[in-house]
Amino acid sequence: MSWIIPLLAILSAIIMFTIYFLSSTVDILEDKVYLYIEPNTQRSEIVSSIESQNIIINSVAFKFYSTIFNYNKVYSGRYELKKGMRVGQLVKKLSRGNQAPLNLIIGKSRTKENFSENISKELALTKKDLLNKMNDNKFLKEFGVDSSTVISLFIPNTYEVYWNISAEEFIIRMFKEQEKFWKKREERLKEIGYNKLEVMTIASIVEEETNKNDEKPIVAAVYINRLKKGMPLQADPTVKFAIGDFTIKRIIGSMLGVNSPYNTYQNTGLPPSPICIPSISSIDAVLNYAKNDYIFFCAKEDFSGYHNFSSDVQEHYSNARKYHQALNRLEME
Repeated sequence: MSWIIPLLAILSAIIMFTIYFLSSTVDILEDKVYLYIEPNTQRSEIVSSIESQNIIINSVAFKFYSTIFNYNKVYSGRYELKKGMRVGQLVKKLSRGNQAPLNLIIGKSRTKENFSENISKELALTKKDLLNKMNDNKFLKEFGVDSSTVISLFIPNTYEVYWNISAEEFIIRMFKEQEKFWKKREERLKEIGYNKLEVMTIASIVEEETNKNDEKPIVAAVYINRLKKGMPLQADPTVKFAIGDFTIKRIIGSMLGVNSPYNTYQNTGLPPSPICIPSISSIDAVLNYAKNDYIFFCAKEDFSGYHNFSSDVQEHYSNARKYHQALNRLEME
């Protein structure tokens, strides 16, 4: 019977360790946090990676559960952790790659570089990786775009994606989202007689001209009327794009000579691609442009953000004088 006491001691120890491991929790300060496991993270780096994100875990318990759940392959991703989560639950989640998607907001960007930088701040992919794909004409061909028009693939919206999505997967996903977007607008495209790229390009100019949604269909009409008449668009935002300086507040004569296909003072027709990613309101404004004969517009002298529209050049000159006089008075104050 002498063996009973040692056996009880062993059993007691096992029970204590079992309780210890089962009750071991992940220590976080908030009710919910997200753990990010970077691509190419090694198994030996997991604990230090977790703790570097201000998440405290019991490393012994972590190793214990890693053995139980056969946690050998590391899945990168964004994982949701809730207060009171046990270490075993965390290891199980990581070992299966059960990550949580995030809501990616795609907004306005003017260039591929700007867009890639914005996206890389939200996802694990790098600006360089995304730019490389956006400049890969062989890859882009199947989506009907090239490195100069690729920006037209992206429709501003909120998309649920995984944080560790690759650059290639991201573009494929955006192409599918774009197809769904245009599917709902096929009839309007046929009715107005412009293709998707042309609509996006006109919409990008509208986007840069006004932030007043109720005015956008009228601005769109001005540019479509000019196109129909064979007039140069003479859109100031395209000159800013050609120069590459988006801080310019007033286009002056010396700027109009910039040699660029985006200079719509020198070239007739549309520029080669959108000058920004336009909002859905701007896209729909082009698809549903107002029916009028306006070919001129100028910012209102009250600086309300709205514009005066006209079909007569003399009326336009009068509106322009009012605005520039108001602008000069403002600059002198």
